[in-house]
Amino acid sequence: MNATLLSKEKTEVKFSFEVSAEVLEKGMAFAYNKHKNQISIPGFRKGKVPRKLIEAQYGESFFYEDAVNHIFPEEYMAAVKELGLDVVSTPTLDVDFIETGKGAKFLIDVTVKPEVKLGQYKGLSVEKVVSEVTEEEVLAELQKVQTKNARTVEVTDRAAEMGDVVKMSYEGSVDGVPFEGGKADEHELELGSGMFIPGFEEQVVGHTLGEKFDINVKFPEQYHSEELAGKDAVFAIEIKGITKKELPELDDAFAEDVSEFSTLDEYKASILEKLAKEKAEKASQIQGDKLLDVAVANCEMEVPQVMYDNKIDSMMREFEENITRQGLSLDIYCQYMGTTPEEMRENFKDTSVKSVDARLMLEAIAKEESLTISQEDLEAEICKYGESYGIDGKTMLEMFREEDKEALENDMLVRAAMKLIEETAELTEPKAE
Repeated sequence: MNATLLSKEKTEVKFSFEVSAEVLEKGMAFAYNKHKNQISIPGFRKGKVPRKLIEAQYGESFFYEDAVNHIFPEEYMAAVKELGLDVVSTPTLDVDFIETGKGAKFLIDVTVKPEVKLGQYKGLSVEKVVSEVTEEEVLAELQKVQTKNARTVEVTDRAAEMGDVVKMSYEGSVDGVPFEGGKADEHELELGSGMFIPGFEEQVVGHTLGEKFDINVKFPEQYHSEELAGKDAVFAIEIKGITKKELPELDDAFAEDVSEFSTLDEYKASILEKLAKEKAEKASQIQGDKLLDVAVANCEMEVPQVMYDNKIDSMMREFEENITRQGLSLDIYCQYMGTTPEEMRENFKDTSVKSVDARLMLEAIAKEESLTISQEDLEAEICKYGESYGIDGKTMLEMFREEDKEALENDMLVRAAMKLIEETAELTEPKAE
């Protein structure tokens, strides 16, 4: 490989590299085999026309494009490695010369990662995030489980109240004319859920089983049906059933029924432990984000826009993969949420900037501190990764390619750099409000 760095202006790099006649010949042979079955010349069957004859009739350059496309990726990566470039963009390619028997020379323009001038990242001071769990939070968690285990009871001795589920038939009309979609029979509605037009549920409250009555509502100005938006409507209602949720008592029997514990106190203690762990993890994440913000602010770097764009592309792909697993396409999701892919990309901008800047800084710290990952730790992480997918460690180690190992090692170095920031930081007590 003969690679030469021609110029470097901040993150914009120009370089050249040459390929030998032998390498070019491999590309030409590939191109010939690709096209030979499509070329007809009198006196020869398709696929049997000699390459020299094709080149004589159409010109030697006939195969150049496919030859270059075939050999370029591998030769380009070798040149990038030889020059030690950390490329973040798709290369722009110009062919300086190309000739069978002599080889080829390529001129390349690429964008590389920026240089990072580190500021202070050790001994940073941020306010400690409180992670104490209150009795009210434990009770709220208990009440969620209590509500989930409530039983449904028929109501016959009183009028409907907020929180009840009312089974009813209704028909809506505007100016005395029924409208499409405004009629239902034995529809169940939880009063207070806000699922119907504003004012609808409140007017059902106070009515009893079997009662027939009218309610008056006004459709919102921004209603999804333009024909009904802003219109006054009348709904004829008949209540056919009322039910309520009856909550179980919060006692030892409840604890034994919904958990592995035999007493309510033991169950509450387990909830406290779970919430404490969750809040501690969240507090640690918030503190880590604050430390990153401070450390990044202390840095100097000029990040090329392509790195932010690449990160947004990655976030969009990940999001689309997630909703695809849920049976949705991105187009359907956007229609449902009233947004567009372009608006989603715009919403990802701030996150992409923070993520890219933090990553660049942490990589620079790992280099500055000469952090390393042992082979033993790397293999243990690979095995751990495999276990998360139900693959045994030995198999996972065999499956991991060298480039996969390199990427994982880089991630581990970034985490090690973050750990260094956290371990040397000073957490101050929150200021009294």
